[in-house]
Amino acid sequence: MPVPYVTAQLHTTHIPLPEIPGRNEVASTVTAVRGALPSRDQLLFYSGLTAAAALSVIEWPVAAAIGIGAAVVQRNAHQGDESA
Repeated sequence: MPVPYVTAQLHTTHIPLPEIPGRNEVASTVTAVRGALPSRDQLLFYSGLTAAAALSVIEWPVAAAIGIGAAVVQRNAHQGDESA
């Protein structure tokens, strides 16, 4: 009895790779992210506020109100500097 031959067909698919951003695009993204981050002093303030709420030194709604109030004041002060 002869052995039958099997023919296999291979199909390939082309998957396009995304473009890798250039140096300028990466630099502008880093600059934008740094601009959105809080300053060191603000980060320490919010960290302390979070720690105080986590340790039940103050209640979390009070901490949230203080944090939101501080953010609003900071944003208004920053917008006032830009318009002057």
